[in-house]
Amino acid sequence: MALDEVAYRQAIAHFATGVTVVTTVADGRAAGMTASAVSSVSLQPVLVLVCVSNRLPTHEALQNSRRFVVNVLAEGDDDLARRFATPAPDKFEGVGLRAEFELPVLSDAMAYFVCDVHERFPGGDHSIFIGEVTDCGFDSGRKPLLYFRSGFGRIEDAEAYLQRDLASWERISWPRRET
Repeated sequence: MALDEVAYRQAIAHFATGVTVVTTVADGRAAGMTASAVSSVSLQPVLVLVCVSNRLPTHEALQNSRRFVVNVLAEGDDDLARRFATPAPDKFEGVGLRAEFELPVLSDAMAYFVCDVHERFPGGDHSIFIGEVTDCGFDSGRKPLLYFRSGFGRIEDAEAYLQRDLASWERISWPRRET
């Protein structure tokens, strides 16, 4: 019996992930896409992986350039995530980039990983690109953008959540006092 693709998509949507934009330059042209299938692989050597659909222009660009950047998005960057998830002639128009890098490192990224392609493996209708990290950095003062149940979200501070929850709590009945 074949697995129901719709049921699979609905089930995997319940796996919360961070949101990244994977970028590269091939043949003098920047390419990029939004990706949530990203993971740390190894510390010796330092490796990360990204899964890229075989039918996307970024896939061909990654194959040709053999280098890429994983840009980790922060809460509030959902417009940036949508921009790189949508086909467009120039996804980079108006997007700030860090000038000190040859590859497109987004100015607004809360973390970045500059990588050389270490290996590429077939993965059904995707390729799994393993990148050896050659540079990385982060801004510890920000929280990540999350993707959950086909929408963007954020991490909420537990203490703030409890304070808000308690502030809105209303007692609907009082215990009876015996006289």
